[in-house]
Amino acid sequence: MRIASLLVASAFTLTVGTASADPKDYTITPAGTAKFGPVDPAQPKGAQAAIIQGDPKTGPVAFLLKLPKGKVPVHWHTSDYWAVLVEGKTKHWLPGKDADAKANGPGTAWYQPGGSDKDAHGDSCETDSCTIFIYMNKKLDLNVVK
Repeated sequence: MRIASLLVASAFTLTVGTASADPKDYTITPAGTAKFGPVDPAQPKGAQAAIIQGDPKTGPVAFLLKLPKGKVPVHWHTSDYWAVLVEGKTKHWLPGKDADAKANGPGTAWYQPGGSDKDAHGDSCETDSCTIFIYMNKKLDLNVVK
């Protein structure tokens, strides 16, 4: 639940790092230089994000998400998203399928449709920390399924 509250609380007033809102601007973030900041300022040891390019309030947006170990409740996003696990081991599953979810290592990539609760899914970080590169074509949000 720790991860969920920090993701939900902030959605997303992210102003972390330096990012260009113009998708035509060239952007490079050399390894180890991403400027991470808390997704929820009230939980500075929780999830961290570094905006690489774009505007999280409107999208499109590319960012690195660093999660602490733990499970995120089943949720959905307004945007479709594309993700690549950079470090750690994660699980990603559809509702009711968490028992079948396999731990995936770095280099694992996935696409998750967004739009409504019919596109809900769950995630967990299985190691002390996980870093994921994510691209969303619309705004960055997280909506927990009640």
